[in-house]
Amino acid sequence: MAPSFEDPLGLLAACHERIAGHCVTLVRLAAHVRVHGGDREAQVAARRVYDYFAEAGRWHHEDEERDLAPLLERYGDAGVRAAMARLMAEHRVLAEAYAPLAQALSALAPAPTELPIEPYVGLMQAHLAAENREILPRAATLLPTSAITALGEAMAARRRLSRPAR
Repeated sequence: MAPSFEDPLGLLAACHERIAGHCVTLVRLAAHVRVHGGDREAQVAARRVYDYFAEAGRWHHEDEERDLAPLLERYGDAGVRAAMARLMAEHRVLAEAYAPLAQALSALAPAPTELPIEPYVGLMQAHLAAENREILPRAATLLPTSAITALGEAMAARRRLSRPAR
């Protein structure tokens, strides 16, 4: 069963898996575009990836920056606080790297022969691995139940969903 807002750390990890899957799609899409151009299949895949990052990807970074980071600042040790600060700074780098890719994905025409997936895909894959290794396991051990509940409630509210049951 997929995690819910009652398990916000599990939900963040599941989102990391989806983001990683979209990175794989981007690699395949870039190879497809080199051979077939921006055909209908490429346009559908590009729209799917673009739409995911435009909504769910944005929410995911907000979940981490606005809710998880402050909780780890409050309850974490120096190591986890430093790791979280570094990873939150990477969000800016990722946004800058994604901008030209987003433009290419949103305007994929029948003629392109290249899709600028790097440096975004490489940066994102490294970022996800670091969050999965350094942040989520530590958050699970450091955060009290009340903080985890508050995190899930904030994530649900961001998506305008009802609050998780207590």
